[in-house]
Amino acid sequence: MYRPRNAFESADTVNRVVALLVRFPELHSIRSNPADATLTLTYAVDRRLNAPGMRALEDFVGEHVRSFHALGGDQIERFAVTCEQDVKVTFIHVTRDLATFSPEELALQASLFVARFGDALLTNPQAEEADDDEAGTSDEAVELALDALRDPSQRQRLVGVREEKRVIVYFVHPAKRTKARARS
Repeated sequence: MYRPRNAFESADTVNRVVALLVRFPELHSIRSNPADATLTLTYAVDRRLNAPGMRALEDFVGEHVRSFHALGGDQIERFAVTCEQDVKVTFIHVTRDLATFSPEELALQASLFVARFGDALLTNPQAEEADDDEAGTSDEAVELALDALRDPSQRQRLVGVREEKRVIVYFVHPAKRTKARARS
């Protein structure tokens, strides 16, 4: 049975996801998937990648992420890299299990994408007036955001998108996966 979250819990989760997107301008979007306890991080690159380039990228990111966790004695449960092509942009989706995902891995992923793509990685500008404490961009805020996404009572999928200097976060009701009918 579906139990709606109270407004405070939802607002708290949204604020923490906003902090995550602000802290990592390399991220294009974040999607939580409570049904399978995964998180999908999307990066955008200002060029089309060919098939060998996509496979090489998956190997590159996968090798670093798996090595990072092996050094800590952790075994990751879920790791996948998929790409989606637009006319001039490639969206790279990295899906990870929330149980073993950490702020340190997120920082590693962001640095890998910056190293691999340089200026071709589409990043979002930081707001001029925000300082780290006000924006909630500390490492602690990142950990709190991941904890909010791991919350077992979280039933709705959450999507956060950063575009320019704005962040949009919304919940997707699990039963509403199709478009609403047009009304006249």
